[in-house]
Amino acid sequence: MAESSAMQERIAALVMSGVSILMGGIKFLDKPDPDQLVELPPDWYMNFTLILHGVILLALLVSLARVGKMTEEKRGLRLPFLILILAGIVGAAYVVGRDLGMV
Repeated sequence: MAESSAMQERIAALVMSGVSILMGGIKFLDKPDPDQLVELPPDWYMNFTLILHGVILLALLVSLARVGKMTEEKRGLRLPFLILILAGIVGAAYVVGRDLGMV
């Protein structure tokens, strides 16, 4: 049962990291030029995406704290998952920074 739980955590970390890396890449490629006028989306949409991306960032930080427990039985997966989770955190932090207008 413990292996099944660890496998589910690994899959969740893999999916969250992949999605946040993809979202960060899309946001980076969608960045407007400095002289281009951009219409802002509605406030409810901005708040929703900020909360959603913030939750994903928080979940990735929890996954980072639990990477030792997730890979306890399979020590060879520790470094790849650590790198993947850190890349996901960078992607999610970039998206949250863009949502807050800091980047």
